[in-house]
Amino acid sequence: MMLALVCAMLGACAGPGGESAPAPSSTIERPARAWSAAALSDLRAALDSAPAQGFAPDARTLAELDRLDRASARSAEAAVTLDALADEIFARLATHFATGAVDPARVDPEWRFLRPAAPDIAALHASLATGESPSRALQALLPSAPEYNALVAELARLRSLADNAADENGRARDDRIAAIRANLERWRWLPRDRPARRIDVLVPFFELRLRDGATPEISHAVIVGARRTPSPSFGAAISSITLNPTWTPPSSIVTNELLPRFRRDPSAAAAEGFDVLDRAGQIVDPALVDWRARPFPYTLRQRAGAGNALGRLRFDLPNPYAVYLHDTPSRGLFARAERALSHGCIRVSEPDALAAAVLADPSWSLEALRAAIDVGETRTIQTPTPLPIYILYLTATPDASGAITYADDIYRRDAPLLRALDGAGDQVAALTGAETECAAPVR
Repeated sequence: MMLALVCAMLGACAGPGGESAPAPSSTIERPARAWSAAALSDLRAALDSAPAQGFAPDARTLAELDRLDRASARSAEAAVTLDALADEIFARLATHFATGAVDPARVDPEWRFLRPAAPDIAALHASLATGESPSRALQALLPSAPEYNALVAELARLRSLADNAADENGRARDDRIAAIRANLERWRWLPRDRPARRIDVLVPFFELRLRDGATPEISHAVIVGARRTPSPSFGAAISSITLNPTWTPPSSIVTNELLPRFRRDPSAAAAEGFDVLDRAGQIVDPALVDWRARPFPYTLRQRAGAGNALGRLRFDLPNPYAVYLHDTPSRGLFARAERALSHGCIRVSEPDALAAAVLADPSWSLEALRAAIDVGETRTIQTPTPLPIYILYLTATPDASGAITYADDIYRRDAPLLRALDGAGDQVAALTGAETECAAPVR
């Protein structure tokens, strides 16, 4: 008995042949984990660096991940919970990187783009099993557009500045950080496959940009929807250009603006170039029309001409919102700095020059287009191929030189987006048990 005790204290005793007997092992076997230490460390780094992409910090999940990592060395239950939490973090980051952390429908009812497809989490896990690191798999889900990367770089630069640093326009550092974060999220909502040749309408900047790969972009001033009739955010394609268009105003403009005016002054309909059409499409004498009738049994159509609300040229982009680009008879409005003035459609400066660039056809040079417009006939020219166009609500974006520029949040959409984005952070999983329409003339 004493010998056994001594042997145990010394850790070994001589065996029958004089050799030392092995001491009983005191090593505790670490519980099995699906996530290796290296993969878990890389995932933690990805979560910790997510704010560099504009996401909210998630300190509680980081702390819980560290707690479970320590506890899993001695607890099989903690190891299982750690694996489940790591799976949840990976899936959440993948979804947020690929589609955004906030559902656009919650914060911007006028955002009409289809949200990008959710990532295939099973396929992503399979890539990890073949040696892909979590951070690389996640990084591939983010937008790769130069504009997105420029915003990420600007966010890092701003965070390195002093708290009270303002730019040349007096915008505080924190206000610029907020704008960058909101627009990084909007970029994550956008389609990833936008073509190099396209038109972007930057609504808060009152600017249209025709992009064509490496070719310097062409810029035009635009007039966009007023605050009470905002321009929606959506994608379409310009399929044709109509010279000397007629205008059939939507029912909202007819009911709320034109009928009250024509009721007060029946001669105004003819003076403003409107034909009144019955259900058979026949023109009715405006003097015989009962302008008080509800529902109004006629269609109003403004004749082509210099006074037409669409001007002398319209870009046709079929879409369910009845929005298009067009000229305007009120060209002096482009001199205003603030141009949120329309019923939702986009009025564009120098539309004939834009039409020539869109068509990119020697037979439809700027001079040829102007000559055809001067004839006065309504004519539709098909584009060689439909040109994608994106109506975008972005309040921070790079300019042609790559410098980040900021626009006023004319529709007041950044603040609710940021509140939702911040609410998407601090998400310790419960399984851990931790506490956690178109343009009438402006009158």
